[in-house]
Amino acid sequence: MQNRREFLKNTAMLGMAAALPMNPVFGREMKQQKEWSFGVIPDTQWKTNMEAPFHGTAIHVIDAINAEMIRQKVDFVLEVGDLVEEASAIAFQTRAQHNKVLEDAEIEFYPLRGNHDSRNRINHVNCGAAVAQYKSAFPNLPGTPGNGGSSPDLPNAVGMTYSFTHKNGKFLLLDTFSLVDDGSEDGKAYGMADYQDWIDEQLKMDDHQFAMVFAHKDLLGQDHKDNVFSDNKVDQNIPVDVQNAFFASLQNNGVKYFICGHDHMYHHSHVKSPDGKSGVQQIICGSAAHKFYTPKAPFLERETPIAQELNRIGFLIIRVSENGIKTDYYSTEPFGDVPHSPTWTLRDRYGYFFNGDEFGKPEDSLRQFVRPAE
Repeated sequence: MQNRREFLKNTAMLGMAAALPMNPVFGREMKQQKEWSFGVIPDTQWKTNMEAPFHGTAIHVIDAINAEMIRQKVDFVLEVGDLVEEASAIAFQTRAQHNKVLEDAEIEFYPLRGNHDSRNRINHVNCGAAVAQYKSAFPNLPGTPGNGGSSPDLPNAVGMTYSFTHKNGKFLLLDTFSLVDDGSEDGKAYGMADYQDWIDEQLKMDDHQFAMVFAHKDLLGQDHKDNVFSDNKVDQNIPVDVQNAFFASLQNNGVKYFICGHDHMYHHSHVKSPDGKSGVQQIICGSAAHKFYTPKAPFLERETPIAQELNRIGFLIIRVSENGIKTDYYSTEPFGDVPHSPTWTLRDRYGYFFNGDEFGKPEDSLRQFVRPAE
């Protein structure tokens, strides 16, 4: 595996994407097909000040990204958690209110909680109250009665962890934060072992051509060393059996992308299971907040980095055609204290074909589908 220091030296802010050649067949074939698209927004928490007008959410960043989503005519927008700085009714309502422009444009919004959305360090609330405040701000989510989709048959998981289908795609959003008051200070959270049967069931259905899985925390973080499987910051491989089962489920069911937030940077990599038998592309989709993190050791050899950008506000637009998936990452310089209409720059582009096996050997094949920005 390439020395990590040499990788970061060679790739600078954009990683290896800028150094790799364009595959003209990929670009031509994708452009010839009628596309549909959706957007992915990273963390939008905004400082610790919970007063108006922000109430702990990045209203000006949200407004600017939403405007671009509307301009690019996406079908829906999904956020991968940490919508707000501290869980509260007014914070969640403020975040939801800034989706009105999406609603007016008939663009659905699908939220997912992060660790900041599950607790309030300023005015402590138990997890049951935090969940109720969140559901009040974001009602009618998939998995809830009458709204389609599916949720695991677990107490309080309805509409929190959920799946939905759109056209030829299926999307699984996994909430791994406190959902049940069990008498402890933080409450009970469900983990991958609790969700695995439901994940398998959803991915094995014949109601989609492709599927993607989303969570707030990473498979392997760059700054944060806790991950979607465990809060243990020392051993990123535990629980081994749970990780192996999760990776195998994604690979065996053709899932190419695991998309997450939490690390407040853009980072695209290929991650293998602890047993080395399965793998998936991880996309840490950037930051839409005031904070940015930088990578820090240790880094595990079962991760192959592909591209990275630090210290910029960004988001994804994923485009779907008959032939496959094209992923665009856009970013701009940090802003957010005042309203702003930024210039969004396409910084990375890559994808995969539905009918190809290029994903099987990331060292050789996955890299050829990484694109320089156009």
